[in-house]
Amino acid sequence: MKIGILSDIHANLAALSVVVEELHSLQIENLIVAGDTVGYYYEILGVRELLQDFILFETLGNHEMSLLSDDQTHLKEYKQKYGSGLSKNFKDLGSAGIEYIKNLSHPQHISFENVAFLISHGAPWDINQYLYPNSAVELWDKFESYSEDIFILGHTHHQMLKRLKHKLIINPGSVGQSRCGMPNADWAVFDLIDHSVTFKSTPYSPKSVLEQCAIFDPGLDLLTKHLGGQGW
Repeated sequence: MKIGILSDIHANLAALSVVVEELHSLQIENLIVAGDTVGYYYEILGVRELLQDFILFETLGNHEMSLLSDDQTHLKEYKQKYGSGLSKNFKDLGSAGIEYIKNLSHPQHISFENVAFLISHGAPWDINQYLYPNSAVELWDKFESYSEDIFILGHTHHQMLKRLKHKLIINPGSVGQSRCGMPNADWAVFDLIDHSVTFKSTPYSPKSVLEQCAIFDPGLDLLTKHLGGQGW
């Protein structure tokens, strides 16, 4: 049995669409999403519709936390830095979609065939904690206090596999805004039989996303620089 692992989709429907095609071709039915389906980009309803094709296990991300915030100062600063995607996501989701996100937990424990997973966005103890392979040893030591075997996290937009004694930590990278230098959708597959991890980086055309950025947030380089630029 194989499980798809995704994170940081960021309402990028073009990117998620190619991943879903590949998931179906691999006959993968179970899907873990480590937060940040929202923010940056604009097609959250299409994203939510595609995710309904799967048995879904999902946790909150920091952008979901911003979506749920009623701190107007924070939301104003968010929009200035990251653009209007989040506010459009909020309007498009409506009350039912917002309620779904409110009911997500962080972190989330799940179990498959006696293998225990803990899904978080940053770290299990801090949704905003960035964890890279060279992060401080004391941060990695914290995982030893958890009973789970496999840890799924996102937030950094970089793929990572780290083994700590009997713990396995997986970051699939970002579907919606990869930092690999190409307009690819990054994700991963976990095999429950041998506990192997296969990282994927699926090419897609960012043309529609770039066009939307030009309409909703013209000139905001943070949104376009990781999508391959205007030449795509």
